[in-house]
Amino acid sequence: MRVSKKFPTAVHALLYVAVLSPMRRVTSTLVAESTGSNAVTIRNIFLDLSRDGLLTASAGKNGGVHLAREPKDITLWDVYQAVETNDVEEIFKLHETDSTCPVGKNIYQLLYPHMLDAVTAMKGSMEQVTLETLLDELKALLKDVQPGDCTQNLAEPQEKPS
Repeated sequence: MRVSKKFPTAVHALLYVAVLSPMRRVTSTLVAESTGSNAVTIRNIFLDLSRDGLLTASAGKNGGVHLAREPKDITLWDVYQAVETNDVEEIFKLHETDSTCPVGKNIYQLLYPHMLDAVTAMKGSMEQVTLETLLDELKALLKDVQPGDCTQNLAEPQEKPS
């Protein structure tokens, strides 16, 4: 199956926004640093997430991005659909076939129901996992993190001395 880096990057971005937006202004630059992506890539992912009602964005000094829904109301499937395709024919690319060959002539008809089942199973599994679930799992992973451990992005920026 084809899943680009956009999906895990979008989940990472949403988690980052969920954790930090209550404390500070979250920008594409900050999320890009955390994800190791380009800020333009993050802005494009933000656009997809906003279009699907998962994020809100505002410009200006006090702007930034915020979750548009509660974490319990955002599933992995919501995120996947926002940034990837759920079209079976796009997820599973079939090769060109020889239409005179009985195998090649029937491969699509043979495989399509099974590919559809796989996408349906993926959807069902992803609908069971919410952003809230991931936040709880993240908190459990971070219980031993000390201040200063990979938190340079998490702290408010220091004022530059005049």
